[in-house]
Amino acid sequence: MKRKALSVLLAGAMAVSMGTVAMAEEWTQDYSGTTITLMASQDWIEDSEQELGAKFEEATGIHVDYQILPADQYQDNLLNRLNNGECTDIFMTQSGFAVDTTYHVDENAVSLADEPWADAYSVFSAAQTSVDGVNYGLTYYDTTTDYYMIYNKKILADAGVTEVPTTFEAFEDACQKVLDAGVTPIYEPVADGWHQTMLWTAAAQILDIKNPGTIEKLNKNEATFAENEDMKTMLEQLADLAAKGYFGEYYMSDEFANAETNLATGEYAMCFLKSGAIKSIVANEANAGYTEEDFGIMLLPLLDNQNLNVHPTGPSKFIYSKSENIEAAKLYLQYITTKDSLQYVIDNASDVENFPIDMGQTPEYSATTTEFLAQFDDSTSGMVLQDVATYFNEQWMEISANIAAMFIGDMTAEEVLQAIDDGRAQLAAAAGDEAWQ
Repeated sequence: MKRKALSVLLAGAMAVSMGTVAMAEEWTQDYSGTTITLMASQDWIEDSEQELGAKFEEATGIHVDYQILPADQYQDNLLNRLNNGECTDIFMTQSGFAVDTTYHVDENAVSLADEPWADAYSVFSAAQTSVDGVNYGLTYYDTTTDYYMIYNKKILADAGVTEVPTTFEAFEDACQKVLDAGVTPIYEPVADGWHQTMLWTAAAQILDIKNPGTIEKLNKNEATFAENEDMKTMLEQLADLAAKGYFGEYYMSDEFANAETNLATGEYAMCFLKSGAIKSIVANEANAGYTEEDFGIMLLPLLDNQNLNVHPTGPSKFIYSKSENIEAAKLYLQYITTKDSLQYVIDNASDVENFPIDMGQTPEYSATTTEFLAQFDDSTSGMVLQDVATYFNEQWMEISANIAAMFIGDMTAEEVLQAIDDGRAQLAAAAGDEAWQ
């Protein structure tokens, strides 16, 4: 690939560690009767990781109690537990600015800087789980790729779409042709309360490319979201997709868990998914006869964006500083980061093609993923909005709810943006940010 920083992300950004060998003796210790608790939001723990948890218990005697909470309840629940001093042994949150300003992991988590897997952990991901240069977390999620628009080539071709749309006008034209052909263009699962915001933020790198300094001004409190006309246009474009029926009739109640099935049946032509989902769509028992070659990857061209979204942050694990099972919790992180464990999840999770931890595992990037990413380099790529704008990611569920309200006409795009500004002001004040003083 011709990319530089992006190729580093794909490669893992680190050298292979000898951690697998060094940890072999650890599994012989007797921790029988020990239980560690792990708190996570919905869709953050792969089934294959829980299967590893069972293997971990067999090897060590340590039982892992996975506490999975609904996405719209997770952040408030986590903050309450941290504030009350009664958190789980391992807690998860999105990496990025908030690990310092909101979750205060330098106080609420233990340092993982000297763990056996630390040298194999991506420097990009480590920067997002660190405070003042000390790493406190582990991003156990495929951040080497992001969410893109997965589309059915056959359906688009049969509808008369001969070229991949690169402008919003062309994209809407393609959606209308698909709809006229009797297929719903886009499967958009609004009910989960998180997916719809990504449609915006994954294209928002165009904001700073069009007007350099936009993000810096936002982070210095020298500009607001509500006054940014490009952001307003992007949200209005999303609302237009919903209003024209391109999300289908039931998008407000559609769920993410059904995305792969609905693409496999051919009832829907597109969905915003991880690139690894193509393999699972084809393997789905509802597959109407499609092969991996029948699916492609494109960008959603809000504001005519054609710059790749890069997203090194993701759901990350932290060990609670007041846990009575710190060593057992560390052992769990060591176990799931061995070469064999990483490979097990890659081989068995539909949306995981690699991890930001390089223990010598074999990634499962498809030819489609590789060809798609090869189109971009550093000059045509950018970080997603939540990774560069402060006090944004903490509001994710509220923003998603407001975007859903915008879809049905209960809020305007400007009101959605103003709510973000109001939330940023509150979060910045709580963090003591001088730019908001």
